[in-house]
Amino acid sequence: EGYGIGDDEYSCAYDGCRQLIWYNARRDTIGFLLDLQEKQMIFYLNGNQLPAEKQVFSSAVSGFFAAASFMSYQQCEFNFGAKPFKYPPSMKFSTFNDYAFLTAEEKIILPRHRRLALLKQVSIRENCCTLCCDEVADTELRPCGHSDLCMECALQLETCPLCRQEIQTRVRQISHIS
Repeated sequence: EGYGIGDDEYSCAYDGCRQLIWYNARRDTIGFLLDLQEKQMIFYLNGNQLPAEKQVFSSAVSGFFAAASFMSYQQCEFNFGAKPFKYPPSMKFSTFNDYAFLTAEEKIILPRHRRLALLKQVSIRENCCTLCCDEVADTELRPCGHSDLCMECALQLETCPLCRQEIQTRVRQISHIS
């Protein structure tokens, strides 16, 4: 009824069902430029530059990443420079793809139901860490006694992920391998 996010000039929304970006109740192309030298973020609406945002750099100075939030059946495609931009910035710029790359396998984005079906086929060792699933679960958290973690994961925790009790010590368990 025109009362949601993206229905006025004060908000922007992505409708994953209809695969539309809404701003002021219109479908638009949104661009984003992160200028690390000038410490500003610039959004573009259909190629037109919006006022630069500089305030975020007073709190965040590194670790920027692109993110989007969707329902489980929705999808999004980010263009980090692998193909030409519909509205490239008028200034000189570098793309993420100029500094990093993905293998052909890493570029494949599967719908959730297909990804989950593939995960069901993966075999995980019975004694692996419940967090990383890579290392052997060899560490006991104390005082609670939960022990389905590897030491590397346990050292990153302040509270037990199972019972939320504060971790006072971590003890590596020695097991006999036959």
